Amino acid sequence: MLKVSRTISRGHHCVLCVILSLFYLLSVSCDEGSGSEPGQESTAVIVEKSRDTNETNDFIRIVFLPRDVIPAQLGRPSALRAFVGASVFYEPPVSVEKTAAFFGIPVGQSQKELDLVAFRCIPGEPAALEPSLATWPNVFERVVEDLGEQYTCPAESASPENKLFCLAEDFTDTPNDIVTASIANAIGLGALIMNDPELAGVLGNIYGISSEFSGLGLAVNGASGNALTAQEALVRSVVPEYIVRNATLIEAGCFCIRVPPYEGREEAPLDPDFIMKKGGFGECNFVDRLGL
Repeated sequence: MLKVSRTISRGHHCVLCVILSLFYLLSVSCDEGSGSEPGQESTAVIVEKSRDTNETNDFIRIVFLPRDVIPAQLGRPSALRAFVGASVFYEPPVSVEKTAAFFGIPVGQSQKELDLVAFRCIPGEPAALEPSLATWPNVFERVVEDLGEQYTCPAESASPENKLFCLAEDFTDTPNDIVTASIANAIGLGALIMNDPELAGVLGNIYGISSEFSGLGLAVNGASGNALTAQEALVRSVVPEYIVRNATLIEAGCFCIRVPPYEGREEAPLDPDFIMKKGGFGECNFVDRLGL
């Protein structure tokens, strides 16, 4: 109190300083976290929610396509499901090249010569996309769900589809107090499948799963075309990825932009809000340059 009294005695203008300081301290104490904007969720809360698809209903996806390919669905027409990321992880925006890397998509000269197609999807009905975190146990569940009406076990057909279905149906996600053992149970089956060219080919055709897929629920940054150690793969597993139904752009509530090649496109920021502002709903609007 003595210090405050001396400060006030120095001049009426310092009274305002004290009042503003009190308001500042009060506002800080009301924030969810020190240093955060009012109402802004902490990174820990955002990450936690990203693991729960009941809490996540705003997705982003990018692809590079030739000019004559017009997307009507999230994935290829023959695919049953596709991969997306959570839009919140790309706000504030990062460059096209960095966004692609987080998705595990290489950006080489061939990609730079193609159109960039970016979707932001907020389905009106959250269950429309049937999203699930892209883990091996969830993939096995989707395989059983998607192929169950066509195949039985033991396999009546020698087709790799039937073999894949039976492997997925036989999988049991057994609990274990040794965490690495329970994870190894799922990833071990995933590795067996991906080491079989025919089985891996089926997953590639129906889900777009490639050798870069970790099955940890996280995309591996920069994995495409590179042989990685376990240490490298785990360090590069940063952003969550989801496997969703290959819905139409309208069903998925998607806004879409299509950006032709131009010098500096890959260094430009890809803003999810920009996609909504400039994109067509259920179709892709051409945008000359990002950020304009």
